Amino acid sequence: MNGATKLLENSVEFGAKLASARKSRNLSQEDVARHLGVSRPIVVAIEKGARPVKMQELVKLASLFGRTIHELVGKHTIVDTFVPQFRVSQSAAVTQESLTSAQLLFQRLCEDYINLEKMLKSPMYSRYPEQYPLGNLGPQAAAEEIANLERARMNLGQGPLTNVLEVLETEMGLRVFVIPIDEFRIAGMFAFTSELGGCILINGNHPITRQNWSAAHECGHFLTNRYSGEITVLIDYERKPRSEQFADCFAGSFLMPAPGLRQRFRRIVQSQNDFTVGDLCGLADQYGVSMEALCSRLERLGCIRKGSWSTISRGDGQRLRKHLGISTRESRPIYLPDRYRRLAVQAFSQEIITESELMRFLHCSRVEAREVVNALTCAEGVNDAAGSAYQIELDFSESVEVSTTEKS
Repeated sequence: MNGATKLLENSVEFGAKLASARKSRNLSQEDVARHLGVSRPIVVAIEKGARPVKMQELVKLASLFGRTIHELVGKHTIVDTFVPQFRVSQSAAVTQESLTSAQLLFQRLCEDYINLEKMLKSPMYSRYPEQYPLGNLGPQAAAEEIANLERARMNLGQGPLTNVLEVLETEMGLRVFVIPIDEFRIAGMFAFTSELGGCILINGNHPITRQNWSAAHECGHFLTNRYSGEITVLIDYERKPRSEQFADCFAGSFLMPAPGLRQRFRRIVQSQNDFTVGDLCGLADQYGVSMEALCSRLERLGCIRKGSWSTISRGDGQRLRKHLGISTRESRPIYLPDRYRRLAVQAFSQEIITESELMRFLHCSRVEAREVVNALTCAEGVNDAAGSAYQIELDFSESVEVSTTEKS
């Protein structure tokens, strides 16, 4: 291959990448032409690789697409079919700017994840099922059925989940991120593409209990409606759409499975012949949900009288927790999957990415990035003879021999 042919192919590839970046922002070629101050045929020529991009044009394009120049000229994969699903309230007055910012952040996190996988040739193994049809079942009945099927499929049992986000990634194969979103009214969103698979973003500004609920809620949407990107506008005085009713019911059924919760509730009642507000708080902490969610679930299961939550709290769970001396769970501002963090550290250790790129992947400062590297590349051991502790430096790329029985 001569130099001219290779340059032409690179231009074609670069032009196609610019087109993907444009489409990912739902911009037309006319929009780009107007922003650059050129004619539409010139934009067409650029995207076909027939006309080179000037540096000042590249700077403008990066700004328009919400990308860095490195992302546009490097090997960074840009997915133009990324259309997240999320819900907003009409009365919330959510601005288009805040929605666009959240969507772009979500997309870049997902693209970063798959780019790390490509760098290290370590694709994610997806374990999620085919999309479930809701059929003619009501939202609650469908939620109970699908939640039970998923729990059984992933061997999760009937007890509380200690880390919902980790379960959704390691057991189902979803990419789950928690990042602060400026628009507080957006609890979460999810997206699905053939290249990225299933992805979920949770608002890190919300309390952990809300984050857990939002993750399960978005998972419910993913399991039943992953192929259509949409924005659902929730109007306060109207009935929730069936899909929203199902997702809420699924979150409750998945996080608090009926058999296990009933069993725990009955143990408490049988041991003390009573069920107190303190018991309610304790169960809520066990399941990682809010007191209101736990109370609502117990009401639905017929364990306590309907309307109990409004009676005992007057809608103020924070007041109750403070009165009982139980601390409110803090928010989880940033959660990046362990596998994602390890891939980033491995890429840095192998000098595939720079320290600045590592900081961008981990969404942290230089000092914090170095702390993450140290934490992940060292393991503690104990000297059996002396009983003293020591540290082992780990090389993530080092192979561990697989037994012959596992290979067969």
